[in-house]
Amino acid sequence: MPDPSFYAQQAAQQASRQAQQQAQQAHQQAARAHQQAVRDAAQRGHRPPSTPVRAGHRGRGGGLVPFLLLVVVAVVLARDAALRHSVLGSLDHLLTKVLHR
Repeated sequence: MPDPSFYAQQAAQQASRQAQQQAQQAHQQAARAHQQAVRDAAQRGHRPPSTPVRAGHRGRGGGLVPFLLLVVVAVVLARDAALRHSVLGSLDHLLTKVLHR
């Protein structure tokens, strides 16, 4: 009788294959829908739609996640004087090297 971990490994591999197939199908379906939208717009004399905006990359700033990361870094630097001194020293050194090239 095979080891139970063998069955778990087989099930995990099968689930991985199924998830990959579903992702590929979703991608292909989205590509077909985009191509259809481009054709429909061209027939009506409109410009084709722009490429879809990825989540987290809206507008100029980059979205909520980079902003929250920046806030976390600012809070950590504000609370830890030694870390703040080290980071500011490194930035000063880098700026000096860049300006005096």
